[in-house]
Amino acid sequence: MMKRFSALLLSLMFSQVSFAQYIEEIGSLETVYEARARSVLNTILRPTDYTLVVAIEMDRDEKKLKEFHDEMDVQYLPGMPLMGDAPTLGKATNKLHEMKSKTDISVVLSRNVNPETEKIIKELLTSKLHLDATAGDSVTVKRIELPADPPKAEPKPDILPELTWKMWTLIVIMSLLALSGLMFWAWRRGRAQDPRKELKENHEYKHTEKDQDGEEKPEEIVAAVTEPAAAAVVEPQFNMDAVKQHILAIAAQYPQLASRAVTEFTLNESAGDASLLMEFLGWDTSKRVFTDVPAMAWARLGKAVKEREGNTTKSESETAVRNVYKAILAAYVEHEMSSDETNPFSFVLKMREEERQQILDKETPANIAVLCLHSPAEVTAGIVGSLDAEKRVKVLAEISRVEKLPHNVVQAVISSFNQKLTEMRMRPEPKVEGASVLAKVIRGMSPEEEMDLLALFANDNPEELERLRRVILTFDDLKLVPSDILSEVLNSYEVDSLYAALFKTHSAFYNRILATLPERKAMIVERDLTDMVAIPQRKKTAEVRRDICQQVEKVMYSRSLRVGDLVDGTVRAVRSV
Repeated sequence: MMKRFSALLLSLMFSQVSFAQYIEEIGSLETVYEARARSVLNTILRPTDYTLVVAIEMDRDEKKLKEFHDEMDVQYLPGMPLMGDAPTLGKATNKLHEMKSKTDISVVLSRNVNPETEKIIKELLTSKLHLDATAGDSVTVKRIELPADPPKAEPKPDILPELTWKMWTLIVIMSLLALSGLMFWAWRRGRAQDPRKELKENHEYKHTEKDQDGEEKPEEIVAAVTEPAAAAVVEPQFNMDAVKQHILAIAAQYPQLASRAVTEFTLNESAGDASLLMEFLGWDTSKRVFTDVPAMAWARLGKAVKEREGNTTKSESETAVRNVYKAILAAYVEHEMSSDETNPFSFVLKMREEERQQILDKETPANIAVLCLHSPAEVTAGIVGSLDAEKRVKVLAEISRVEKLPHNVVQAVISSFNQKLTEMRMRPEPKVEGASVLAKVIRGMSPEEEMDLLALFANDNPEELERLRRVILTFDDLKLVPSDILSEVLNSYEVDSLYAALFKTHSAFYNRILATLPERKAMIVERDLTDMVAIPQRKKTAEVRRDICQQVEKVMYSRSLRVGDLVDGTVRAVRSV
């Protein structure tokens, strides 16, 4: 019994030793097959779309195993270590292939791989690895959800630098500026919410309790005034637009005065003409503007509309509007004249600039000089600047000769102005200057659009350009500006800005401009213009040209010079009073 157990134990030990002899050879052969299989799959799949497992079974033939070892020993000298992988040796590897009995290849695909590729994979592996299904070789394809690529490490955010004392100073300054801007905006908004209060302060007009009842009326009146005014500026067609704008402006400043004038005209003169005025302004606007017109007057207006026969012609409507406008204007002028307390010419100084200009155009230089002597310096500069060149020189000469002003002379001048006011009240002549309106429209455009429009006028409409040149300064007219004014303005600009403004201008023109600059600065700009070192942006050229023209206009206005004097050639070095 003991002998049998010993024999069984010895047989088991020998069998285990025999199997252990084939492990390294099986691994070597599996490595060869796996490398070949991957070289095939990498041509049609990405390495992340599959994984591969190769399992090989070998015949346990001691004779063939010994031949494999003998073949390996033949390849190298005795005692030398093997260099590299043993299966790469040709004859020895063939011995291993002879010992192979079965090959199982398992391909694990990702679910994202197209199912049609499974058949192609089996055919390619069978062909490349020389598999034989009859001998038990097999290729198995399975699908699982393969893990994705390892997530990339997100970069750590940069640590903000520590704030220095300079940065803290900047933060404090910017915060104070923002706070001051917010306080200024809140103050302006509070002032804008009560426009009637501002009118009372400017004109020293005291309203009764009726005017103070409603707080929403001023906003409505201002809105009504703004829309016609904007329409009159953008597209003036006839003088009645100016009349409409002036009526609404007077009603916004003095609602009681305007309502009283309309009421008296309706009850005493012609309700029909007053109804045509209401239609001209719009009935809704009229109700908001003329707030103190009594019910009796509204009844007369309604009756006049009901009794009106046929359609009213344009001339009849204009005549009716002008008649009512005369009554409102008369009440307005009388009110302004009634506040004559300290300055005997305060009624003239408080008038709108357009109305005052109508009177000054008809007055003598001597009377205008007396008015200037009773006016503040800034008002005198505006009065003198609004006159034509010849009349301006005469007025300044009269001012320089005045040594005494007797009372009777002042009263005579006041009477003359009162007479002009009466004539204007009886025959008002509102006017809209088309060139001035066009100039405002052009200056409201972008600098590039202004430059293109002026070039278009120069080519297609020179007459319109000639009228426009007398209102605003064009870049081409800089050659007419006195040298001292050009020098004062152009010295504040950098070389690149002057180069952009003078780019592609005629040499005679830019030589006239450069003559007003310092010698070194002029040489640099002239060299750049001659060489054309760069092509400036068209936007920058237009912006610099407009800015230069506007700066020159400001200096000319401060010296009581008009743009029209440049075109007429009557500019003289006249200082403002």
